[in-house]
Amino acid sequence: MKKKILMSVLTVLTVIVGSLNSAVAEAAQDNTIGKALESRETPVVQFTDIQGHWAQAAIQDAVQRGYVDGYPDKRFLPNQQVSRAEFIKMAVSALELEAASTSSGSWYAPYVTAAESAGIYKVGDYADGNLTQRMTREEMSKLAVKALGYKNVEDKQWMYLASKDGIISGTAPGVISPTGATTRAQAIAVIERLLQVKGGKELPVDKYAVAAAEVYWHKTNIFSVAPEIFNGPDNHNKNFGIDSWKTSKLRFGAPDGSVVAQVDELIAIDWNDPKDPNRKLLPSKDKLVWKFGGKSNALTDDLEVYIILLKSHLAVNKKPQSYPIDRLNLIILGFNGQPNSAMLNMPYPLESRDPRKQIYGIAIPKDGFSTEGTVDILVETISRGSKVYQSTLSRSKLIR
Repeated sequence: MKKKILMSVLTVLTVIVGSLNSAVAEAAQDNTIGKALESRETPVVQFTDIQGHWAQAAIQDAVQRGYVDGYPDKRFLPNQQVSRAEFIKMAVSALELEAASTSSGSWYAPYVTAAESAGIYKVGDYADGNLTQRMTREEMSKLAVKALGYKNVEDKQWMYLASKDGIISGTAPGVISPTGATTRAQAIAVIERLLQVKGGKELPVDKYAVAAAEVYWHKTNIFSVAPEIFNGPDNHNKNFGIDSWKTSKLRFGAPDGSVVAQVDELIAIDWNDPKDPNRKLLPSKDKLVWKFGGKSNALTDDLEVYIILLKSHLAVNKKPQSYPIDRLNLIILGFNGQPNSAMLNMPYPLESRDPRKQIYGIAIPKDGFSTEGTVDILVETISRGSKVYQSTLSRSKLIR
């Protein structure tokens, strides 16, 4: 009898223990599922006005990061303009800068203070100082470049640096729109790219935007379009390459001011890139020729060349009889070689057979030439027996 009772107790205990083990296992499984659920990202907010928008993914990432939000009616308004204060708040929040709350002042005061402390903004960065006004693309680039840690940046260089690092791209091929308004979508795209660059990621670059931003900065794009000739790896000091180009050299002339020459722009065009936006500066191919030894030659598709166009004028000319031509002569020194029937291996003057589209420039070969170790770009006045005034615009090291 006792044995039967003992067996019954053991059976009950086994059942209880089994139940407990099952409960523990279920609890452990529930805990695992709970942790898995907790580890999942917060569901993406579904805004009604961003589906198919070019910045949809960036907007969703930004909302999840928590530095921007939509509106109660489930709209995000991606194309709404952003004020300077709004962009500063977004950047400060995204960069996780500490913004101490304050009971006085405007709503954006803590974020402005945080931006100032971090060195990404200072009073005077915006022309009129009104932070509630719309932010331009150039102003947005300025804050982004400062956040990347650039120092000693020249006036108008901001968009060049931002585009070179992939932070901004063009509004159209070869168009950067410095004074264009900044939308919520554009602001987020820039901040997301800024975070990626700061995280060590190398972003794709809009080469046409970089070239346009370089022209906006210092009136030329030769260092972006033809870097292997004008800005190679041996050129990184103040005397060579891009550092040798100074806007102060673009204006020169007689010491008494009677003749003052002005370089407006020096534009490089990749002849072998049919999408180069500056091709529009050239006449049609059948009306474009290069000259050598008094002979005009067709500029054919198989010629691997850059075309360098000079835009210039005489800002002051009190001696028109001595300086009858209102433009400058372009000279590129340092190339050696002889032309042949297959290749253009020296720089040659260009001309247009179309009188409605006059151009002044030189064709620069991409290969098949030698140099004297340096390549100089010079401009000079065109005179009639009088003194010639000259300026060396750039010097690059190039050994071929």
